[in-house]
Amino acid sequence: MNIIGKKRNKKSGAIRRKPKKNLSVSNLPGIKLAAFGKGLLTRISLPKKKPLPSKRVIIPPQGKKPVVIGNQALRLEFLLGLFMLAFVVLAFRAFDLTILQGEALQRRAQTQHKKKIITHANRGRFLDRNNKTLAISLPMKSLSVDIDQLDNPSSLAKELAPLINQPEKKLRQKLSSARKGSFPVLQRQLAPEAIRKIRMLNHPALFFKPQSKRFHTLGEVTSHLLGFTNFTGSGMEGMERALDEDLQGQPGTNIITRDRLGRLMPKMQMMTPAEPGDDFVLSIDTTIQYIAYRALLNGVTKSKAKSGFAIVMNPNNGEVLAMVNQPSFNPNNLANSSAEGRRNRAVIDTFEPGSTFKIFTVAAGLDTGTVKPETVIDIEGGKFTVGDRTIKDFHRGDEKLTVKQIIQKSSNVGAAKIGLKVGNEAMEGYIYRFGFGEPTGVELGQEPPGSIPDISFYKQVGLANRSYGYGITATPLQLVAATAAAINGGTLYRPKLVLGRYKNGQYYPSPNQDSRRVISEDTSAKMRNILESVVSTEGTAPQAMVSGYRVAGKTGTARKALPGKGYVKGFYYSSFVGFIPANRPKLVIFVGIDEPQGVYYGGQVAAPVFKDIAQGILPLLSIFPTKKTPLHLPDVIIEPLAATGTPLEVSLMGVSLDKALRELAVHKIVPEIHGSGLVIKYENSEKGPARLFLK
Repeated sequence: MNIIGKKRNKKSGAIRRKPKKNLSVSNLPGIKLAAFGKGLLTRISLPKKKPLPSKRVIIPPQGKKPVVIGNQALRLEFLLGLFMLAFVVLAFRAFDLTILQGEALQRRAQTQHKKKIITHANRGRFLDRNNKTLAISLPMKSLSVDIDQLDNPSSLAKELAPLINQPEKKLRQKLSSARKGSFPVLQRQLAPEAIRKIRMLNHPALFFKPQSKRFHTLGEVTSHLLGFTNFTGSGMEGMERALDEDLQGQPGTNIITRDRLGRLMPKMQMMTPAEPGDDFVLSIDTTIQYIAYRALLNGVTKSKAKSGFAIVMNPNNGEVLAMVNQPSFNPNNLANSSAEGRRNRAVIDTFEPGSTFKIFTVAAGLDTGTVKPETVIDIEGGKFTVGDRTIKDFHRGDEKLTVKQIIQKSSNVGAAKIGLKVGNEAMEGYIYRFGFGEPTGVELGQEPPGSIPDISFYKQVGLANRSYGYGITATPLQLVAATAAAINGGTLYRPKLVLGRYKNGQYYPSPNQDSRRVISEDTSAKMRNILESVVSTEGTAPQAMVSGYRVAGKTGTARKALPGKGYVKGFYYSSFVGFIPANRPKLVIFVGIDEPQGVYYGGQVAAPVFKDIAQGILPLLSIFPTKKTPLHLPDVIIEPLAATGTPLEVSLMGVSLDKALRELAVHKIVPEIHGSGLVIKYENSEKGPARLFLK
């Protein structure tokens, strides 16, 4: 057997070893080095007859050289390739997340941990001309839920229903049906005790939002004028609606933050502070408003009428000092109110003015020179036929009357004949100049223009009817403004309710009202003298006389036309518009009583209400008597309601304004409010309203 690397000696038989050679890869025959990539691969070419037993060789196809498998350099190259591929994939993913989807993902992350909540601004106040609070928004809280943080609606509904006085089934349905990402309000205007119990639940989905509750300090007394707001704080009627945009202010934004477990962080982050709404100073006087309200309520109740209104105005600038209606409603609790009771009749109702319109017919006749106060008119015994119509007086028997007596006795025939003398063209011109047929422009808005129908096809009949207040319609506010123009020197002022506003603590007065001359000063002076004769024992309104004062005015008793029935006997609109003092008017008061029962003449139904209002407010305005007769002062405006140390006074100490006002409302007390915070003192006065002091 041959031993590789050994050779036996032929003679001795001993084995002779060949000397070893120093071998290296470079010295091996047929071996060459080749570079491949960044590593080295050995390319081997050996004789086929002498293969190396320690190497596994794959014989490549003919024409190709064998490649050694299992080399470390090849494995390294493979791993580097994998790393490069992973790097490219990750780099592309990072580019996609940060650049392509970056903004969307950032917003999504923010909504999971931070959410924006809109906070409403504090609604502005209403103040009277003496800066007494008429309407104020009290801070409250509403309960909301973050649906994204709610896992079990049924469990939350069961715990929460008794705390907010809602049926569990209804609450569970509301929670289950809410869409993702929403914040439904579960209860508004929560009481402090309910808030405390809800916080004890420590539920991550519940949070409170600031809210306010509108409170009208005089309640029913100013309800029609101020109107009311809905549960979101938006004005729905009256001045609340007319000035809603300025009252609301600018809403702010807060951020609620949650931790990584979704729990609500204790404090909100303010992004944009809310800007409170403007405070508005109105022209009305709270005391005059109360006196007018009380007098009208007594008058409507006594006559068993359907409704009524009263307007008090300064004739020299158009400022409305009071505006009341009956029936009324409580703007702080609308549950028992109706649309009929909430209507401001003094502004939006239209009616045929009847005999009160004779003021403007006679003014037109005097201003055009057609008649004079002493001009005699043949009234034909109180019955006059025009075309196919017969005009009749309520009080017949006189054959001839002067123009002054026509107003004094309220003759329909006399007024019709004066109107016919003036002529349709001139008469219609004065009607429009006095402001009829167009809205007055008062800040309340939504007032109708009234109607002045075209009488081209029945000029004589139409003109005769217009002259004593039929065939046209007007609003009470139009008529009182026109009366003011007839007796103030001849200038028509637009009725004014807003004196100015407080914006960021700075007072800005309202611009001067629009005005225009309607009749001459001489005509106006004659009208004052003529109308003073109405409030006398010979006139139709002796019950409007106020002791010690010169009073003037005009009564109105108009038949009502019912839909589809025409003028129906027994349905009347009784009114009286008067001014005081007669020689230098400082007040114009218009009272209307709709469908009085029994006695229905304006001088007997509306004139006494005028007297009650005038007697109450003349001393307040420092309008002193001109006659030396004893003045009968009115009853105390607001009666003494609580003496010092009474249970009522004790119960008010240390409570919030909202609770104090609710407590006083039960006793029909409307206090003056001084300061803010909690009640520290309550004062009662026999000469005026009670007062609350807060700190």
